[in-house]
Amino acid sequence: MKITKPVAEYADRYQVGPLVGVTKAVAGIKGAFAVLHGVDGCTFAANQMRSAGPVVAGNYMPVAATGAERSEIILGDNEEMVMNIVRSELSEARTKPQLIFVLTSCATSIIHDDIVRIADVMQEETGIQSIPVDTGGFLGGYNWGAEQVWNAILSRYVPQPATEHKGLNLVGPHLLGSKNWPNDIREIERLLQAAEVPVNMTVFRNVPADQLPNMGKAAYNYTLTQEEFPDFKSKCNELGMPIWAKGQELPLPLGVHNTEEWLMAIAREFGNEEKAKAQMTQDMNLVKSIMRGNYNASWALGAMSSKHVAIYGYATFAASLARCLFYDFNMRPVLIALCGETPESLTRAEKLLEPMEGLLDFEVMENPSFYAYGEKIKEHQPELAVGMLQDRVLAEGLGVPHRSLGGFYFYNQFNFVPWPLMGIRGTLGLTSELWEVTDRVMSASELWKSRAYRNRDVLAEVAAAAEKAAQQIA
Repeated sequence: MKITKPVAEYADRYQVGPLVGVTKAVAGIKGAFAVLHGVDGCTFAANQMRSAGPVVAGNYMPVAATGAERSEIILGDNEEMVMNIVRSELSEARTKPQLIFVLTSCATSIIHDDIVRIADVMQEETGIQSIPVDTGGFLGGYNWGAEQVWNAILSRYVPQPATEHKGLNLVGPHLLGSKNWPNDIREIERLLQAAEVPVNMTVFRNVPADQLPNMGKAAYNYTLTQEEFPDFKSKCNELGMPIWAKGQELPLPLGVHNTEEWLMAIAREFGNEEKAKAQMTQDMNLVKSIMRGNYNASWALGAMSSKHVAIYGYATFAASLARCLFYDFNMRPVLIALCGETPESLTRAEKLLEPMEGLLDFEVMENPSFYAYGEKIKEHQPELAVGMLQDRVLAEGLGVPHRSLGGFYFYNQFNFVPWPLMGIRGTLGLTSELWEVTDRVMSASELWKSRAYRNRDVLAEVAAAAEKAAQQIA
């Protein structure tokens, strides 16, 4: 396993920032209302992201966007404008919210519009709990934004340790790294329930606002990403419900191999191992009943076998997907690009990939720019790429068919049946997704010929011949 680190921090990766992280986290609370105080571009992105994943996951959170204009940013002192917009929205609301979040964009954060005062006045006027969160894009990333919500809820609703702790909090379902996270988190909850693992709360997916104090009753917090959350970790320790350290070493349950390792580790610690095995056997029998003797399935799986793949995605998801493709589908992930906000997420994801060393030659890139990733695609010559919507044009521009499985559920990615990618049952969805892109590889005959499998020696000879030809032309 070769690890390539960036020569510098790049800004051309699609990073949506803390405003979106906060908005998506808050959107999982039933009865919440968000005030997006910022310019149209920022608030539109946050609003659109809120309208995709969280709504699909089952909850529609109303928002009020101030759409601050140039003159308002220049002159500042927009507190009264924001409060009037909120008053207007609340006066027309059919259902009174139980919780208000007041958020900023970069511009309104820079000019220091006083969102603390806005929240205090709104709470005094309405009697509704109002929480200000400064979410300027320069303060942190997408995961950092979600962390601010968790911290704020603990500060307001869980002031002291609970008298009794039981079960797990599943923290950050929208941080799974999968575009299909609304369906994936349901499958995760189903598997844990079958293994008799007590889940205290999914933080946050469809949690009623009046149930927020129950967040503090968990015995442990299991973060669904390997990112590091230092402030949240400190608060959880103070409240006697630490982050489950073992959970940060586990893969996501993508495919058979990962699901077995993941579910057995959790059941061993918190649930019933025999019930976990029984559920996995039941799920495997379901998959077998559909796939066995099915010509479409045998044709698809046979075509996928041994294909070289480039993967680009958030670190835990990308590493888990690489393992799944190798162990379950006999594919060859030769290039794996990991994106992470904290060094810990990259280190933990690379640890997941270590068992593949000695079985496969592959390169891991840490937070690459799209340019650097494109250059590596040209070097490794994969037959197909699996990534996020934003690297699709790059891969296909290089002649590599692409499928978006990771990243964000947005901008009309409604091109798949709502079935989970995770769990053993999720292999049905993965097979369909992977077959769609593999079929494009095979049907593009000239592309197929140019990207047919060649071993490393042959590739070296081809590169040498190309270099010699270039020198002759020069």
